[in-house]
Amino acid sequence: MNVFGDAVRLERVPKKKTAAAEAHSHVSGFYAGKMKATGTEEDVQAAKLLQNVLELPEHVTVCLSAMIAHMTDYGLEHVFDLTKYFQPFSARSHMHLNGNTLVSLEIYQNQTDHSAKGSLLWTLDRTQTRFGQRLLRRWVGRPLLDRVRLEERTDAIEELTSSAHTVPVERVRRLLGKIKSDLEKSLIRIYYGKCTRPELLTVLQTMQTIAMEFAEVKSPADTGFESTLVSEAIASLPTIQEDVNRFLDKINLHAARNDDKYAFFREEEETEEISDEKLGIASIEHELKEHLPVAGERLQRKQVEYTTVSGIEYLIEIENNSLAIRRVPASWVKVSGTKRVSRFHTPEVIQLIRQRDQHKEALAAACDKAFKALLADIATQYQSFRDCVQSLATLDCLLSLAAIAQQPGYVKPEYSDRTCLYVEQGRHPMVERLLTDTYVPNDTNLDPEATRALLVTGPNMGGKSSYVRQVALIAIMGQIGSYVPAASAKLGLLDAVFTRMGAFDNMLAGESTFMVELSETADILKQATPRSLVILDELGRGTSTHDGVAIAQAVLDYMVRSIRSLTLFITHYQHLSRMVRSFPDKALRNVHMRFTESEEKDGEKEITFLYEVAEGVAHRSYGLNVARLAKLPPSVLDLARTKSAELEESIKRKRLAAIVGAVGRVVEGKDDVAEEEKLLDRLLASTEQL
Repeated sequence: MNVFGDAVRLERVPKKKTAAAEAHSHVSGFYAGKMKATGTEEDVQAAKLLQNVLELPEHVTVCLSAMIAHMTDYGLEHVFDLTKYFQPFSARSHMHLNGNTLVSLEIYQNQTDHSAKGSLLWTLDRTQTRFGQRLLRRWVGRPLLDRVRLEERTDAIEELTSSAHTVPVERVRRLLGKIKSDLEKSLIRIYYGKCTRPELLTVLQTMQTIAMEFAEVKSPADTGFESTLVSEAIASLPTIQEDVNRFLDKINLHAARNDDKYAFFREEEETEEISDEKLGIASIEHELKEHLPVAGERLQRKQVEYTTVSGIEYLIEIENNSLAIRRVPASWVKVSGTKRVSRFHTPEVIQLIRQRDQHKEALAAACDKAFKALLADIATQYQSFRDCVQSLATLDCLLSLAAIAQQPGYVKPEYSDRTCLYVEQGRHPMVERLLTDTYVPNDTNLDPEATRALLVTGPNMGGKSSYVRQVALIAIMGQIGSYVPAASAKLGLLDAVFTRMGAFDNMLAGESTFMVELSETADILKQATPRSLVILDELGRGTSTHDGVAIAQAVLDYMVRSIRSLTLFITHYQHLSRMVRSFPDKALRNVHMRFTESEEKDGEKEITFLYEVAEGVAHRSYGLNVARLAKLPPSVLDLARTKSAELEESIKRKRLAAIVGAVGRVVEGKDDVAEEEKLLDRLLASTEQL
């Protein structure tokens, strides 16, 4: 499914009654074929691998068998050899961020021009390698749920920022700066036999540089770091040195750089086929030299030399006005000529060249075969090489997050096993970086046992959306393992962040803006748990006011009372602020974005946004102020101002009439006590709105 909910194509295959048995047999045969019965350590590992695969659940085995069969059609079945990277899906180990959340919170790209600048990934990315950047992207999109792993990351970042480790940290940074190629992609190309000779040389030389940088490290304890994440990553780098040197010793450096397949291997490392074909070519070339005196005798010349013209070799060149041209046998083939000379191939030369070309074709095939064999040999070490690159990528990501941690105003988060969000003086990480002015910080306190939902009101452009995004981004950054922009932060581990922000329709599915809005809200209500953070921005605005208020109120009540998720609910419906009375435990609180009003010379009110979160409700949205800032024509603004005043006056009159009627009925004593209490509630509510 994509962000819009369009279904992908599915092909359903009927399940046979004997599917489980057939799949078990197929998978057993596939992995048993990897064993060579030589008693070596490789066979022991292969036996363990087979045992692990055979212990997979029945449905997984059936699925694996089908995938092996499918990939076999494309000659790619060997991808399933790498069972080390099989991962169980029995329990979710990462925070769930759906498509709407990734877009609304600008995790990977901004919503203005859809470029990376201004996104969370852009803010955190200080990596120096392509594979490090890809790993950081995975970290950002898959925040952790395991507190132990999170604390490992934050402890590693804290140690990397320590002045006690300046020298080794700089060594790692210099090493990362030397890596210009994308080792991860190149290793995959090697594994699939698609790598070129110059590329292979570059990869092996780069891997050699990586292995030699910390060659003195024999165990994690030798690194000097207390963090197991850092020390084990550094200790794994030198482990590939022996294998890399073994492969490099087979290669001719100059030939590999120039992509010379014929001289790619050093002479002592050439295969028997290559040596035989090279010997055959040398023998033919010797015969061609021996043929020159014979050709000279036929022309009655003491000295005859071969010449090469336009890539054609072994031509005998004779001047047209010489006596020798009359002695040329009819069996000689004229290949080319000018007014001055003619060039010939003798029958013997033609035959020898054909034989040499056959040897060259065989040599080319032998060289390609030997190169493929070398790639296959290197592919057997794919796991160890990939682990080394992954360790380097981990170090790259940790150093990137360490650079973020050293920025002013960033703090190491504290993690809690309870679901909560306590952020003091929190800031929006992307807006803060892009703004030239100082970002106004705000506090957030959300706890399922106390206030678990905030109803956020305020004027248009007052900073409501920025505030709720800030809270979500701090939670996500914390569960990535990054430091966060705040004075202090105590974070409970969230299982998901859901957002319903923005408005658009889905014409391809025939869905209106309001339909899309409610569909996304329905998905949130189905998936959210008490450990989720839910952000709903102006729910219900796509329909009439009465229906919109009713839907918004029902959804908010369900979120707070039934699901009990941590919730941030933005609205311009002041009527919803009365909902706090139905939650005497203060599970729902009203907050608003502060602002000030001042009179201008022409009588208009000037709104100053303070971008501070305060208790209470903002009873007006000041949409006309935004219209003025948007430079709508003065005549349009004047008419809008008049209509707005008329509507406000009309609503006030109706409410006053309702108040007067209610008070009259209470005074006359026409209603019982219960009814009087209801009328008084109406009276208080109406007074509040005024």
